[in-house]
Amino acid sequence: MTKIKSVFHSHKAMKGFVLLLFIIQPLIDLDYLIYPFLDQFGIPRPSTIIRFLIIPLAVLWTFFLADKNKKKTLLFGGLYGLALAVYFLLHIRQGAQIYKSLYLTPNFFFQLSKEITYFLTLVIPYGMIYAVVHLRLTEKIVKGVTVALSCLTALPIFIGDLFVFGESTYAGMTAAPFLSWFLGIYADPTKIHPRQLASKFFFEEGNTIGILMFMLLPLLYLFFQRSTSKKERIALGALIGIHSLSMIILSTRVATFGTVLIPIGFLVLYLFTTLIMKENRLEKTVLFFCAAAAAISGCILPFSPAVVNQNIDSANTAILLQDDYLRRELGSSLENTTELKTSDYYRFMFEAYGIRANLMASVPTQYYMEWYYYTADPKFWVDVLELPLEQRVNGRQIEKIFMSYKWGELSNSEKFLGMGYSTFNNGSILLERDFAQQIYTMGYAGAALTVLPWLLVTCFGAIIVLLRWKKMLRLDVLVYAMALGCGLVSSYISGHTIDQFLTSSFMALLMGVLLDLVMRPKEQKN
Repeated sequence: MTKIKSVFHSHKAMKGFVLLLFIIQPLIDLDYLIYPFLDQFGIPRPSTIIRFLIIPLAVLWTFFLADKNKKKTLLFGGLYGLALAVYFLLHIRQGAQIYKSLYLTPNFFFQLSKEITYFLTLVIPYGMIYAVVHLRLTEKIVKGVTVALSCLTALPIFIGDLFVFGESTYAGMTAAPFLSWFLGIYADPTKIHPRQLASKFFFEEGNTIGILMFMLLPLLYLFFQRSTSKKERIALGALIGIHSLSMIILSTRVATFGTVLIPIGFLVLYLFTTLIMKENRLEKTVLFFCAAAAAISGCILPFSPAVVNQNIDSANTAILLQDDYLRRELGSSLENTTELKTSDYYRFMFEAYGIRANLMASVPTQYYMEWYYYTADPKFWVDVLELPLEQRVNGRQIEKIFMSYKWGELSNSEKFLGMGYSTFNNGSILLERDFAQQIYTMGYAGAALTVLPWLLVTCFGAIIVLLRWKKMLRLDVLVYAMALGCGLVSSYISGHTIDQFLTSSFMALLMGVLLDLVMRPKEQKN
C-alpha cells in the first residue's frame, strides 16, 4: 500500500504516465478491429475508456501534483465547466427536437450518447494542454514522443504497403506496393484505380493519420538539425525518408503535398534564425538534406496515387464543363415552363438531367441515392444542379451546400445552440471542415466554448512571441508553431482534426509546449 501511495505522489511516474497516453494514441485507434468481438459482451472499446476516463484522471493527477495555483485553476476551471454544462443541457434539449423540423430523411436522427461523446472529444484536449504546461517538458522528451509517434505511424504504413497487406486509404485492400507506381501500373485505369494503391495500414481514419504525420514532420527536421552525432543524424534522416514516403503512400492531399512543403518551410525558418537572428551556425548538411528531401518528394509526386487520382478528377471535370450547356438548358426549362412545379416535376427533372444526362457524375451517388435521397427532397437536388459545376464538383462541396441549406432553416435563436452533431453524423452528411462544422452542429455558443479557444490561445501565444521577439524568434519556437499551424490549417481544410483524439491530443502537446516556452523562456532547458 505504501508503494502504491509513493507512486501516486511521484512526479516522475505522473509525467511518464501522461506522456504514455500521448504516445499510444495511434495504437488505441486500432481497437476498432476488435470492437465487434467486444460488443457481443457489452464491453466498450479500450479507446473509449482511455480517452474519457483515464485521460481526465491523468489531468487530475497533474492538478494535484504539479499545479502551484490550485485556487486559480479551480476558479477558472469551474466557471468554464459551468458554462459548458449550461450550454450542453440547452443544446441537447434543442437537438432532440429540432431535427424533426429540418425535414431530414429517416437516417438522420439525434443520439444522446454520440452527442456526449463528441462534446467530450472537443473539450478534453484542453485538459491535456493544461497537463503539458505543468509537466514542463524538455526538448529531449518532446523529441522522444515525436520519434515514437513517427515510428508507430510511418513504419506500419510503409511495411504494410511494401508487402501489400494493409488497407487502402479509400476502399478495400491495397492492390499493389508503391514500387508499382513507377512500373506502368497506371497504364490501364480500368483494372486498378489509383485510390486502390493508396495505403493506410489498418488505421481507422486515413485523413486523420495523414494530418498527424503532417504535424510530426516539421519536428523531425528540427531534431535532425539539432542532432549532435553523425549516428543520430543518419537515423533521423532515415526516419524522415520513411515518414515522408509513408505520407505519399497514404495519399491524402495534405500528407502528399506536405512532404514537399514541410522541408521548404523548415529551410526558410532555419535560414531566418541562422542568418538574421544569428541563433545557429549555417550547416551545409542541413541545407543539402532539406533541399534533397523536397526534390526527391517532388519527383515522386507525379507517380503518387493522390496526384494521379487528382489528374483523373480534373479530366472528368473538364468533360463535364464541356457539357455545361445542359445546366443552362435545365435553368431555361425551369424558368420558362408553365407546368406546376410539384415534387413529381422536380423529381423528373433531376432524373432527366442529374442522373440520365450525368450532370451529377462528379458526385458520389450515395449522397443523392442513399444519404439524402433525391426522392425525399427533389427540389434541393435540382437547385444543386443549377449551380456552376465548380461549386458542386465533389462530395465536400455537396456537404457544404447541404449544411448551409439546413442551417438556413433555423431561427436566430436556434442557431445559437446548433443543429446537433449526432443528427448529421448518423445521416452520413457532415461538413469536413473544423470550426465551420462546429458552428453548424454545436451552434455559435457551442463553437465559442469548444473550438474557439484553439484560436484564442494561438493568438495569445503569437502576441507574446511578437512582444518578446528578440528572445522568442528561435528555431524551436518557430518550428513548434509551424507544426501547430499545420494542424490548425489542416483542420479547416480537411476536417477530422480537432474532433479526433489522434490529432487533437498531439495539437494539445504542441500548444502546451509552446505556452511553456513563451511564458517561462528563461527557465526552459533543453
